[in-house]
Amino acid sequence: MLLDLDYQPVQGQVALAGAYQTQPPLPPLNRWVQSYWQLNVAKGQFWYHSVPDNCVDWIINLDYFEDNFLIPPFLSAALFRLEGPACFFGIRFRILGHHGLMTTPLGEWGQASDVRAQDLLAKVLVCSVFESIEQASFDTRCAQLSAVLLSAIKLTKVDPRLANYIRYCHANVGANLDLSDKQCAEFGVSARQLRRLTQQHLGLLPKDFARVLRFQRTLNAMNMQKHNTAYLDYYFDQSHFIREFKRLAGLTPTQFQKMSVLYNAPMAN
Repeated sequence: MLLDLDYQPVQGQVALAGAYQTQPPLPPLNRWVQSYWQLNVAKGQFWYHSVPDNCVDWIINLDYFEDNFLIPPFLSAALFRLEGPACFFGIRFRILGHHGLMTTPLGEWGQASDVRAQDLLAKVLVCSVFESIEQASFDTRCAQLSAVLLSAIKLTKVDPRLANYIRYCHANVGANLDLSDKQCAEFGVSARQLRRLTQQHLGLLPKDFARVLRFQRTLNAMNMQKHNTAYLDYYFDQSHFIREFKRLAGLTPTQFQKMSVLYNAPMAN
């Protein structure tokens, strides 16, 4: 069983034209994978400012096979230190979509902010993926990679209680969610059981997962609206919106919209 959600997470803008590319996979792979992306980093030392999106990303340094990691969901802005020139290719899975390739739940990945792909996936698959994208244009990489993933990916069962909770969050993203035992009973769990389920399979507590959904819905609305009043649909007031946005993105909405998320800056020791 796969979740059928119209959920389109986004990241911030990269100022340099052509440095960041994305492409959605074709059906049926788009049931597991939300998008492919590629980031070209110029010579020098850079930061990449990533924001929460509830997704697992598989990030591959095209110049160095060993730099091949899975990034679990996180709750606040993550800064990645990058040394260029380099080209990074990423696979952004849909919520629970990574289950099609790996059986180890997120709750068993440990406390690290990233995990070597070879520690969770068969080495033959990791090698096949790398070889399919090592030397090609972005469009060709996406096509060749899709063929490799389709041959390896499998339908897996999603706990129906967890699926009910995720759909509830998605449908009520602008509401103050009730996660009492009474409400959780409608999902088929107690509040305590739901916490265990989400930590094990989503990598976050129930309310934190819902917070990121709301944050991402707002990011999408901000990108589409000429006059930004997106917060009115999802937050109590403007101050609540700015406070919550800053907790998740590390910046105010205005600062985030104006910045390039890939930027050259002195590196911390």
